[in-house]
Amino acid sequence: MDSGFVDCHCHISAREFEEDLEDVIQRSSEVGVETLVAVTEEVGEFERVLQLTERTWMLPGLTSTNTESASWLLERNVHSRSAAQVTIATMREQGISRALLHNFAGRPSAALEGVKAGYLFSFPPAVCRNQQRDRLIRQIPLEHICLETDSPSLGLEKHVRNEPCNIVLSCRYIADVKGVSPETVRLVTSQNAYRLFPKADTRGLRQVRGSLQSVSSLRAEWGPLSLCRPVYAEVQHSER
Repeated sequence: MDSGFVDCHCHISAREFEEDLEDVIQRSSEVGVETLVAVTEEVGEFERVLQLTERTWMLPGLTSTNTESASWLLERNVHSRSAAQVTIATMREQGISRALLHNFAGRPSAALEGVKAGYLFSFPPAVCRNQQRDRLIRQIPLEHICLETDSPSLGLEKHVRNEPCNIVLSCRYIADVKGVSPETVRLVTSQNAYRLFPKADTRGLRQVRGSLQSVSSLRAEWGPLSLCRPVYAEVQHSER
């Protein structure tokens, strides 16, 4: 089945999007973005994400410090800075089997260890700025790659606001590096994303949406929350 783009790591609730969020989502829809995985950086921001459920489907999928969390919380969205080998080794030691290493910039040898563990890797439009990660992208199998924007940061140009619609830039660049079509990259990376985040489909969202009331109720049910809180958002396609 054909799939639209999945932005596996963006900050759609960031202050930079407050004034024109509807336009940002519309532009994403126009280029074929189907699903956003929104990551917050503070509790107040997460509250804003929950408020967006009035306009689109969203499912908070919190990463928790409690290892006994519900099974749908077990996918990790990880950013490792200058510690790829240690990070991957630590996750393997802890028995983590479902993880996305976003904006990955480690050595290919470290990435291949992650591939052996079943981990996925995503790259934002910033990879288009130079060829530094070409060798890395070539060596990671496409079946272990996802797309992301990390918007509003890490766009094609520094100091210019990035948006989820720019996911097409990551797609085209990875396609060029790997010598395949952008359509192939879009399809395979979307399949990879839904394999990692199975609750991101519409049926999964409907099953749990009604139970999400407030941040305090989430804390009570799942215990201490980490700083990385992925939220699945199905982009609604609508005509203006």
